[in-house]
Amino acid sequence: MTSPADNGLPDFDRAWESWGGTLPLGHLLRTAHPDRWVRFHSLPESKRYAATEEEYATLLGRQHTLLADLGAPQDLMAITCEWSEDPSPRGREPDLERVAPGDHWRTVLEDETEVPEFRTYTHLYLGTLTNLPATLDPLLRKVADFETAGVILAPRGLGWLVHPYDGGVDVVTATPAERDALRARHPDWLSQHPGGL
Repeated sequence: MTSPADNGLPDFDRAWESWGGTLPLGHLLRTAHPDRWVRFHSLPESKRYAATEEEYATLLGRQHTLLADLGAPQDLMAITCEWSEDPSPRGREPDLERVAPGDHWRTVLEDETEVPEFRTYTHLYLGTLTNLPATLDPLLRKVADFETAGVILAPRGLGWLVHPYDGGVDVVTATPAERDALRARHPDWLSQHPGGL
């Protein structure tokens, strides 16, 4: 398997370190960068899963609007995940590879204190996706339906991070002011939870 660098992708290890050494796991972003993090819900009244095509249209429309608000470029970096009990990457799930092609970037162990026989390794794959609904929507729908998780979208320079999950999307901006401006643009998409969840 070729490395991201062999395919002309940026030195993602060095770029990722600009985020303070946070493991590149979407669910860790909000605690690692609370001053720049905001969560938006995908559907009105914080409904978690879409049940109709109209609701999918709302969900996807919100995510594309947020990407546009962030000034997303034509090509987005996409991190996707596979999991196993083995530190060596295994073959990718074919349907995920189809909607988000990528090369193995790195493997991480979130909790190194776990007993070895119970460890789960996250194998991270890195690729690019064109910032168009026809290209992004198949991946975003898989995330929305909880058919995959851990996805992170970002521009090549990693100026911001978008982590869609089943129920919404976490955004980490470059500055607290940019986070506040984004939050102010879409108050109806925010949670009523005091912690913003």
